[in-house]
Amino acid sequence: MRQVLQNRSGLTVVREVPLPPCPPAGVLVRNEFSAISSGTERTSVESNQKSLLARARERPDLVRQTIDKARQEGLRATRDAVRRRLEEESPSGYSSAGIVLEVGPRVRGLEVGDRVACAGAGHANHAEVVAIPSNLCAVVPEGVSLQAASLTTLAAIALHSVRLAEVALAERVAVVGCGLIGQIVCRLLRSAGAEVFALDIDSSRIDDAVRGGADHGVPVGEGAAGAIRRLTDALGVDHAIVTAGAQVNAPLVLAAEITRDRGSVTLVGAVPIEFPRGPLYMKELRFRVSRSYGPGRYDPEYEERGLDYPIAFVRWTEQRNMEAVLSLQARGVLSLEDLIDEVIPVERAAEAYERIAGPPEQRPRGALVLSYPVDSERGLSSPAAGTRRSAPAAPSAGAAAPAIGLIGPGGFASQVLVPAFVAAGARLEVVGGGQGVSAEAATRTLGFARHADSAEAVIKDPAVDAVVIATRHGLHAQYVQAALAAGKHVFCEKPLALTVEELDAVMAAAADSERVLAVGFNRRFAPMAVSLRQALAPGSGPVVATYRVSAGAVPADAWVHDLEEGGGRVIGEVCHFIDTLVFLAGAPVSEVHASGFSKVGAPTQANDNVAVTLRHADGSLGTILYVAQSAPGIGKERIEAYGAGGVGVLDDYRELELYGPRAQRVKGRGQEKGHREEIAAFVAAVRSGQPPVPLTEVANVSLATIAVVESMRTGAAVRVEGP
Repeated sequence: MRQVLQNRSGLTVVREVPLPPCPPAGVLVRNEFSAISSGTERTSVESNQKSLLARARERPDLVRQTIDKARQEGLRATRDAVRRRLEEESPSGYSSAGIVLEVGPRVRGLEVGDRVACAGAGHANHAEVVAIPSNLCAVVPEGVSLQAASLTTLAAIALHSVRLAEVALAERVAVVGCGLIGQIVCRLLRSAGAEVFALDIDSSRIDDAVRGGADHGVPVGEGAAGAIRRLTDALGVDHAIVTAGAQVNAPLVLAAEITRDRGSVTLVGAVPIEFPRGPLYMKELRFRVSRSYGPGRYDPEYEERGLDYPIAFVRWTEQRNMEAVLSLQARGVLSLEDLIDEVIPVERAAEAYERIAGPPEQRPRGALVLSYPVDSERGLSSPAAGTRRSAPAAPSAGAAAPAIGLIGPGGFASQVLVPAFVAAGARLEVVGGGQGVSAEAATRTLGFARHADSAEAVIKDPAVDAVVIATRHGLHAQYVQAALAAGKHVFCEKPLALTVEELDAVMAAAADSERVLAVGFNRRFAPMAVSLRQALAPGSGPVVATYRVSAGAVPADAWVHDLEEGGGRVIGEVCHFIDTLVFLAGAPVSEVHASGFSKVGAPTQANDNVAVTLRHADGSLGTILYVAQSAPGIGKERIEAYGAGGVGVLDDYRELELYGPRAQRVKGRGQEKGHREEIAAFVAAVRSGQPPVPLTEVANVSLATIAVVESMRTGAAVRVEGP
């Protein structure tokens, strides 16, 4: 399918990408139209087109992050990361309409063939087919065209601002800024019985607003406040809704000036929130910021998992606001069709973006809408020219380069795993999974021969010898089982499973398979970790080791905290450090005791300040201090280990100090965490048939990690039984 993408240099392209999978709590929709938000999307393009120096001035926090990265990983790695970031292409769009193609198993009230309006950045993209959570869909009633319905999200944004302003019948309301959202706000206010004052610096937009139902048009300038006073008998308006976008706070200052005592100001547009205290204090104004299109926005439980809010407690959710504007159109109370400036075929998307980002006098006054013509043979438009596709290669045999199929070509896989597989002599055969955009990019930028339509297609591909799984954690266990059942070797990024039940199923699949299963516990392959183990001489006596990890904070809404997608940071990250201590001790974990904390309200499994004590089968002891409450400048990882053969301190995989009979100090050329050595070992294992790490050891580490969560939950030590 075709999809509109933009990179961070402001370039707009149309790519042929795989179709997205249907989400369990959502639907697949074939778009017929998608609306370009002239305000939001123009801002995005203009921001991307700024020079690096200009961006640095605006975001000094990102500059500090880049400097820290350069200190830790070196200038070359940082430069490459910045270049990749600039070249990375992302979906655009957040308001569309089309026909339901497929319905997820957890969806109610939607059926194949329904006409729906779709919402949400990252969901309602400018693409032929989109995957939409059910709460971000609204059925389009008869009498409303899909072309007009493609503006539903924009209209819901306007409606939510009117609701926040709490406008009553016959009240006077000023709309400051008469762009597309402002025009819709004026029409909604008119339908609600308000007296509407349309203000803008552009007289043509004011004329459009008056034709659309505004009672008064007032040019923004020195005389604007005086004009409002004359039109309101010197009282001022009851409410001002600011829909303008500006780099200065002038629209807010004007709104405060023209609003009556104890009136309200509601901000919708992108304007610096800088109010002089005087007008707010003297008039005791109520100020509110309108957040998108209603309650539910940015709540993953509502948007991603389909958990609706009870109507008795939340009357107007974002979905119900979408339904409301569609109903208003069906009843003839609201018209949006005439706000569409032009309908443009998707292949001319770059031209549309040039227009919205061009000189003000050339920008469209209404909406630009992309259309998606249907090809009679494919059901979708024809593939874009230049798409890299090739027939599957013959399967590898013997010592030939193993063919790799990658599921989940995200940042880590692209930047770390794929280069390591290339260095190890593997062949990049096919890539798939995710939403399709990253898979398409991997064929252009990483060197994969083809992209597949789904993760399942990668697993079943006859040319693939080994499947590499680098998706979000919640999918690991099921993909590992499927790949092993399909007769593929498997490299799975950690963790292998989120629960004991998942782990048991994976181990059973591995036992029934003659293929290699490896997990991404890379640190045991790091050259300095290998040297440290040799110095400790495990087996000649117990080892005592402590592992301090300054992990740093991760935003509360990050997917890794989600118990279904990520499993929490203990499951997703602490497993690394347990495996390293098992490697250094040379003995499995027999008992775990842990305690931790996180932000108030977070479930136990999401704790990310954790202290773990490990007892190994041979009497060795290990402690892990994993801390999110970190600070810049401190090294991320530090190991102190004491064994019968000697003592060693490993500092951030950059420097190793050994004490005792083999005293020495080793300083690396950079940070080496063992990724290349790990992948080389896996590729060698594919050729030999012998796993790089025994499955009993992998199972023990995985069970011990799950036991950390159980210990935090119960407060008791947890025995780790043998696999």
